[in-house]
Amino acid sequence: MTDPSHLPATIRARVHEGAIDRVTRFFDAGLAQAFTELIQNSRRSGATRIAVTTEVVNDDQASPTIRVTVSDDGDGIADPAVLLSFGESGWDQDTAQREDPAGMGVYALSKRGCTVSSRARGPLLDLAPGWRVELTPDCFLGKEEAAVVEGHAPWPHGTAISFMAHESLATIEGALADAARYCPLPVTFNGEPCKRKAFLDGAVHAERWRGLAFGVFRNRLTGFNQPDLNFHGLTLSVRLPSVDPVETGAWSVRADIEACPELELVLPARREAVETEFLKEMRQAARLTIYRAMAAADPAPRIAFKDHKRAAEAGIPLPVPPAELRPWRPGIADIDDWRDTPSYAPVDSRTLVMAVDPETQDQQAFWRAADKAGIAGAGCLFEADTRFEGYAWYDALARVTDLGIKVMEAGVTHALDVLREASGPVSGVPTEPGLPDTLARPDRIDMHLRIERGDGPSETMTVPADVAFLGEDGSWVEDARPLVTRDSKLTPMQLTRLLHASYFSASDDADADSYDTQSARFDQDATHMAIKLLASEDEARKHTIAEAVWRDILWVMPRDREVSIKVRDGKVAVEFGPATPAPQGVAA
Repeated sequence: MTDPSHLPATIRARVHEGAIDRVTRFFDAGLAQAFTELIQNSRRSGATRIAVTTEVVNDDQASPTIRVTVSDDGDGIADPAVLLSFGESGWDQDTAQREDPAGMGVYALSKRGCTVSSRARGPLLDLAPGWRVELTPDCFLGKEEAAVVEGHAPWPHGTAISFMAHESLATIEGALADAARYCPLPVTFNGEPCKRKAFLDGAVHAERWRGLAFGVFRNRLTGFNQPDLNFHGLTLSVRLPSVDPVETGAWSVRADIEACPELELVLPARREAVETEFLKEMRQAARLTIYRAMAAADPAPRIAFKDHKRAAEAGIPLPVPPAELRPWRPGIADIDDWRDTPSYAPVDSRTLVMAVDPETQDQQAFWRAADKAGIAGAGCLFEADTRFEGYAWYDALARVTDLGIKVMEAGVTHALDVLREASGPVSGVPTEPGLPDTLARPDRIDMHLRIERGDGPSETMTVPADVAFLGEDGSWVEDARPLVTRDSKLTPMQLTRLLHASYFSASDDADADSYDTQSARFDQDATHMAIKLLASEDEARKHTIAEAVWRDILWVMPRDREVSIKVRDGKVAVEFGPATPAPQGVAA
């Protein structure tokens, strides 16, 4: 340990011998990465082809042993010492400057060990001597020397690297397919060509920028950390931007490296990019490439204001979206009921943008009130879309920023949200002192809309309503507690539909009944509630009994006879009337 009282005057970078002991952890030792590193080395060596072959050494299904050989016709390796020279690439100056190779590609096999044979490219008709060396894991760790044997090597030049794999043949083939997919060189597996694909294949627009090529894609499925950069066959994610138009799918971009020394990748495996100023500029250039692709599209997509502004600042003309929004429709409680999204429609001076999100049951009640007031038709209520904020036409629209519901009973006005907090959990009877015993049939219900227009003062619009609900979102039907004004023309069937839309959502528990059964039972209870409220308790019971008979026992009753069912004190009596003759010509 250094004596702290005697500090050195200077220090110098050095590689500690312990780094060699950790060298096997620099790569993940997977087949895909090993193939990727070997293919990259072959490409840099000037190879025109790469051949991968396999030989089964042990066909034990549980633990097979397969010799894999990767060979090329590149420049070969003149000095075998560079294989174990930590960080020394041995590549020419042009390659080193263009690609910044780490000089550790063969270390991807450090845990497996490998055999390397090579012959350097020499002058015409002057073959260089070939050599062969076997590298064990201990050789990579510097624990033992490796003997170089002169002789067998690719002819007339090139390199062959063999290693043992304990994966299945299918796994080996799959790993090679992944590594070779975007490789610029042809690769064969046991004589069969591996499928290759251009990284920018399918792009609708392409541009070159500072040693790379951008390709823009429409509606391409992208996932987290999905590769968007191709470094000569090695793909990785550098998080290039995408642009989401308002109506259609995302526009994304990929980059294909040609000769881009400014881009720095984390060595040795190059699985991510170094966050540099160049990378920031690259992302910005990628975004502008997307904007130019959008400007060239016919028709140009409907884009958010932030993207329109960025494009304009870069001198890229993109059209202002037309003054259109999606019509507003009330939400429903059933999360499994997927409704078609309304198409865009023009807005005008009557438009109210619903920049508020009331509870589902309040949306349903408001929609009925708005329809009766004539403001629910075409050109009136529209969905808010903050992506348009900044466009003059959107900012000029009137926006509903709050929806308050007031209930009037016996000359007293109550806010619905206060009533909800004060109501009992099931009975519906308010518990706060001073509130009426029941509000089931109040004198009046009003919807108060706060309207804001641009930078002007807000105003209030009052819309009369005839129904509201005390029950909160997610309530059971018995807790819905509808309020219907005394003068309402609402029918039991209409109220049932409102209750269903406002509260029904089927349970997906394993022990729950089917969706249809749950829906039918909800409607049965909702109908009973609606008839009881709008007619009488006796009428509700009659309806429920009639429904039960129709659903469960009508099928066993004779069609040609009247059936009387009498129930008293828990006893059921059934009587049949006389048979009614069938009309002439009709079978009984």
